[in-house]
Formats: sequence, structure tokens, C-alpha cells
Amino acid sequence: MPRVEPARAATDAIPADPMPSRLAVEGLTKRFGPLSVLRGLDLRIAAGEVVCLLGENGTGKSTVVGCLARTVAHEDGTITLDGTPMPTTPAEVRRAGVEVVWQDFGLCPDLDVVANLFLGSERRRSSGRRGLLSERAMRADALAVLGRLGLDDLPLSRPVRTLSRGQQQAVAIARPLLGNPRLLVLDEPTTALGVAGVEGLMRLVRELRDAGVAILLTSHDLDLVLELADRIVILRDGRAVADVAPHEVHRDDLLALMSGLRPDSAARRDLDRLRSLVDQLSEVEPAASLPLIVSSMASAIDQQMLCVHLLERTAAGESVLRRSAAVGMPDALLAVNGRLPVGPGGGSVGVAAETGRTVVVEDTETHPSWEAFRREAEAGGIRSAWAAPIVGSRGVLGTVSGYATAPGSLEPERVELVALYAGYAAAAIEQQRLVEELGHRNRVLEALRGMLETLAGPERVHGGLSVALLALCRGLGASAVAVHAVDGDAVTRRAAIDVTDGRLDQATDARLAAAAADVLGGAGDGPASRLWDGAAGARLRLPDSDGALVAVWAPTGEGPGGGTGLGAGTDALALLDDAARSLSLALEADELESTRREAAALRRSSELHRDLLHQVSHELRTPLTAVHGYASTLLQDDLTWDPPSTHAFLQSIARESKRMERLVSDLLDSSAISSGLLQLHADWCDPGLVAEAAMACLPDRDRMRLVVEPGVEPIWADHDRLEQVVVNLLDNGLRHGRGTVEVEIAAPRDRVLEIRVLDEGPGPPPELGDRIFEARIRGDGDRPGAGLGLAIARGVADAHGGTLASEPRDGRSCFVLRLPTEPEGEGHGRAV
Repeated sequence: MPRVEPARAATDAIPADPMPSRLAVEGLTKRFGPLSVLRGLDLRIAAGEVVCLLGENGTGKSTVVGCLARTVAHEDGTITLDGTPMPTTPAEVRRAGVEVVWQDFGLCPDLDVVANLFLGSERRRSSGRRGLLSERAMRADALAVLGRLGLDDLPLSRPVRTLSRGQQQAVAIARPLLGNPRLLVLDEPTTALGVAGVEGLMRLVRELRDAGVAILLTSHDLDLVLELADRIVILRDGRAVADVAPHEVHRDDLLALMSGLRPDSAARRDLDRLRSLVDQLSEVEPAASLPLIVSSMASAIDQQMLCVHLLERTAAGESVLRRSAAVGMPDALLAVNGRLPVGPGGGSVGVAAETGRTVVVEDTETHPSWEAFRREAEAGGIRSAWAAPIVGSRGVLGTVSGYATAPGSLEPERVELVALYAGYAAAAIEQQRLVEELGHRNRVLEALRGMLETLAGPERVHGGLSVALLALCRGLGASAVAVHAVDGDAVTRRAAIDVTDGRLDQATDARLAAAAADVLGGAGDGPASRLWDGAAGARLRLPDSDGALVAVWAPTGEGPGGGTGLGAGTDALALLDDAARSLSLALEADELESTRREAAALRRSSELHRDLLHQVSHELRTPLTAVHGYASTLLQDDLTWDPPSTHAFLQSIARESKRMERLVSDLLDSSAISSGLLQLHADWCDPGLVAEAAMACLPDRDRMRLVVEPGVEPIWADHDRLEQVVVNLLDNGLRHGRGTVEVEIAAPRDRVLEIRVLDEGPGPPPELGDRIFEARIRGDGDRPGAGLGLAIARGVADAHGGTLASEPRDGRSCFVLRLPTEPEGEGHGRAV
């Protein structure tokens, strides 16, 4: 279809339509008395094309429909259908394949739906009595055609006057579909339709257009027209004043053309596109902005081939233009414009980037800037080109270029549009780079924060130095980071991390050492931090010597993981300098914390030593006093004791001596457990015999009872230490409990043996909890004892790989000792 400028004067000739016309109207004229309704109307509709006829009331739209249907006779002009003159009667017109849906429906109100649909074209039975109608066939066809409009539930047997106006209009629209129309004329078909009916009509029009039916639509519904039309013809004063495509005009343009105004459609369209672009840019991510801008620019300037290059700097410091996006470009040109130099060597693109001005090439065959690309231009059929710089706040960021297959210049208004869209592109590029820079800065700050948190964490520096260096290495994007220190006359490595493969190779180690030696070589006279090619270092104050924090990068200058780090630049040097100061402070704080912990440990040890001496002196004083008293009594020369009294004194001396022996033994055992020096001499032993031996060591044998369940077998344990545990538990129960103290030995379950010691006493105070097993913690301070028995019992249980816990049962105090029945590992045979 030809592109006709909006608001073209009626006297301008309409170019011949290159598509074969199904309907051709030329010079159509109609007068009603002195009133001229149509004045030389020209109209063409091709097969498979939807043409919408617009105009204000009284402009002759319905008259055109009447002339086509031959219900109105015209005075002058010709109407042809597929190249042959239109028949002269309405019936012949219908038989020729022209169907009309009238604005007033054209229905018989007293007939039902089926009769109205087939009025004048009733179906006859193919057999049986001649002349009878085939009601069944017509009903089936009626249901099928109404279903295409979404009216499957329409009552077919009711007179149409009982239907709503929307249903009546649907019946009128469905009637032409029973045949195979070549031309369908719709005169205001949506005046009585609801939303569902309009959607059904739109769907039907598209189906008929795809089937090759030519469609003429008259309507005041501009949204429907813009949605369905392939072309829009506007009538005013009986003439066609405009013939436009829907994408060329705006709704306001149509209203202006119908009323006689001449709008600036191109400016309005560009303004709407820019407004839409701004709205879209506000909703998309920065990374998606540039493709959206390029797409909008291609549509705005009607350019089929576009290319975007961004300015970059190589490792050698040269500026190059790298192709970022391309639309519709020929392969021959794509093969050579991936990377272009700035300047004449890059053609019109390079010149635009160098000068910061738009370059227009009217003919690539003669322009000097295309001499190096002339062969590729000929292969791709390119004859003209232009390139515009994308200029940001810091200068040229890149270029956008367009190409055409015909020679010619770029119109001034399009140059302005290109500059406007290039400004949007510059803003999008700078926004994206700003987002990337902010993200990168955030990663650096996160790396530094992670390093500081690691150094300040519970592991402190000595435990978290490797983790901190790893965080720093990732933040820098470096290959390796290391800490070196001055050790006499040499520089030694204290710690290092390599993120490439986890191992520090010789070449990287040598680069780190050289950088550290260079930093430390100044001995305080040089700068605190230095930058080399692919390496950076900063001085580091260590508690015991001078040091250096150094980093090295891969030879390409990119960090691991795609170069997401800073690279060997001034930003990396600043971060490394900050990290060195933070690490120095952390090392000093760690040294101070270590000194503080040692001082606290010494104070605690001194306090424990004093408490122990106080406890020992208090506990030993009672038995020593008794022994001294009995011995001094026996040694008096002026007294004579009978044998029973002497024996009683000696027994008291022996009992108190044994008590002193146990107290000293407990103190030694407690010290061995606290220092981790408790030794076990394990062998297979019988738990029942262990319990009996323990019970024999204590007085009040009648208050103790032993219960051994069937199935108890020897276990791997130290007999003497296990006996000591049972003695301590029994002694605790005898001293603090009431009634009988019971020892229960349960059969092993899951290779674990349980020994329970129960008494009728209240048990440990609940507020003490597990602290009852700490040294010198006693449940009842009025009772004698050093408070070491339960602590020693817990230590012996732990040494055996078992547990000891207070678990009251059935209102009784209960201590439960759980021990593994077999040793860990192999090499021990069970005694039989």
C-alpha cells in the first residue's frame, strides 16, 4: 500500500494502488436535488484488506454504501468488482458476492432468527417433495454462523422483534456470512453491540480478511478503526481528503482531519513515542534501557539498519569502539565493524566519535571515510550512512549509526531526533555504569566489612586472618594477597591466600615477595603504599616487627571471576592501605586481648590456688586435730589406758588418717583432671565386682544395697577409677541422703552400660543445675567434705568416654553413670 501524507488536499492525485483492487470506485458523484453529497470520490479496496471510511455525519458514508449495494443510484462515476462493472440491481449485487450489513439492520421483525438469516436464500430439500424448505439444514447452518460471533445461546425460534438491539444487530451481521462474500460492507456495525459482541465482530473481521475478503467498514468508533483498519479513508465535503495507514496517525489526527484541521501528525507521533519511551525507561532496569532506546529510535526515524558502538580503553590505553548492538545489519559489514578505531580509520563511526559531531554520508561509493569498507558496503547493498556521537557528562561515550540501501541525506528533523535519542542513550549508559560502579563499590565495602568483622570476631586475628585475607582478595579482584614481616635481615611470609586454585605457586609467591621487599625497603622514608604493574602493597605495623600487606593481579589486569574486582589501580591501592591500617589495629588489639586473657588467667589461677589452700587447710585441720589429740593422749606418761580404750584411740587415728589420705588423693586427682593429665589403666572388668568393692570401702554397709540386672557383662574400663566413682557417689548418698542407698546396674543397651546410685534424700538443689559437678561446689555447706567427689566422678566418666548426670527418679535423688561397654577402635579382645 502507498504511504499518503495525512491531510492531503482533495485535488492531489491518489497514487495508483500496486495491489490488485477487488473494489474500484472512480469519480463517484451523487446529488440530492441541489445538495451534492459525493463529489468525484475515488476508493480502492484490495482482496484481504480492511478499509475504514471515516467522516462526520452528513459527509456521505451511508450514500457510498447505498451506491455500492445499488439501492442508491449515482449520477457519475464507475464502480467495478474484480475488474468488471458492478451489477445494477441489489439482487444481482448479492449474487455477485457483495454483502451489506445495514445500519438499520434490515430485518423482518415478525420472522424468527433462522427465517431472517435465510431470507431470499432459503435451503431446499435435496429429495422428497419439491419446494419444501430444509428447516433442519437451515437451523444447523444458523447455529454455526452465530457461533462464529459467540452467540451459541441465541433463541432461534423467537421473532427478532423480541430480541435486544444488540442481538438484532448480531443477526444482521451473521446474515452475510452464510454465503461466500467477496466484498463485505459494514455500516456502523457496533452501534448496539456490547463488549463481547464487539470482540466477536473484531475476531470475525480478521478471519474474513485472512480468507481474502475485501471489507469496507464505516464507524464512529475510532478505537475499533485503529485496531482493525489496514487503511483509513476520510471523507469531507463528499471527497476523500486523506488515505492513511493506522500507524501513521494518532486519534487526535483523525478527529482533526474529519473536522478540516491540518495537524502536525509527525510531531505528535514523535512526541507520543518519546512520552512512551520515558514511561518505559522509568519502569525497566538500567541494563535494559539501551536496547529499548535503540528500538524506539529505529521506529521513530524509520531506519531499518542501526548499530551502536561504545567507547572503551584497552590495556595499552588506546581508545576503541566496540560494537554493542546491531539491528538489521548485513553480515559483510558485521564482520568488520566489531571493533573500530577512533578517527578516520573507523569510517564515519570513528570520525563521529573523534569529533563529537554527526557525520552524514550521502553516498558510500564516493565518500572518503568509507574507502576501507567499500567492498563490504557493496556486498551488503549499503549506499548511504550516518553516525552520531553519544555524548555524556564526561565526553563521548560511543556512537549510534544508521545505514540505507539508497543514496541520500538525512533530513534535518531526523538529525534532531537522532540527537535527542542519542541523549537518552547517553543517560542510559551513564546510569548503567553508575549502577555497576555503585555495585562494585558495595562489593568492595562488603569485602572490607567482612574482613573487619572476621578480625573482630570470636576467632580473633590468629584464627580469622586467612578468612580476612580471602575477603580482601575477592574485594580487590586480586589473584593473591599476603602478609610479610621483617625477620632479622630477611623478609618472610606470615600468611597468604591465593584464590586461583587455593595454592600459592612459585611465580605468584615471588611477585608477592618482591612487592613486600620493595615496600619494606624504604624503612619508613618512602610512601606508606605503592602501586606497580599488576601489584600493590602497603606498610603494615606488626606487634613484633615491621610488615607489608601486598596483592598481585593476573597478567591481564583482570581479577578472578571475570574481572569483577578493582584491578591494580588507585582505588585498589586506597583499599589496600585502609585494610593495612585496619589489620594493624586488629593485630594490636589481638595482642592486647591475648595479654589481657593471660593476666585474667593468672588472676584466676591465683584465686583458685588461694581457694584451694584455704579449702585444704580447712579440711585437713579436722582430721589432723583428731590425730594429734588421740596421739598426744596416748603419749601422756601420767595416764594409763586399758587395752579397749587404746584400741579405740588407734582406730580413730587410723580412720582420720585414711580420711586425710582420701582428701589428698582427691586433690591430686582433681588437679590431674583439671590439667588433662588423668591416666587410665583399662582392662575388662566386672561392674558388679566394682560396685561390691566400692561398698566395702565405706561404713554403714547395712544402708547400701546392690541390684544387678541379668545380662550384665564385663566392660572395658579402669577398675580402680571406676570403683573410685562409685565410692564417691555412695559416699555422697550416705552423707546427704536418707534411708538406703541403692546401686542399680542395668543390662547394656546399644553398647552403653548404666550404673545408677539412688537415695531417699532431696538431691542437689535445682538452682545449681550442672554446676554440682564443678570442684568445690557443694549442695549442703554444713556437711563435711572438700566438694571434690562429684567433680572427680564426672572427670573419670569423661575420661572413659561416658557421662555422669543427676536425674531424679520417682521422688528420689539419682546419679546416672553411662559408660561404653567396648573400647573405641580395634585390638582388644574380650575376656571370657
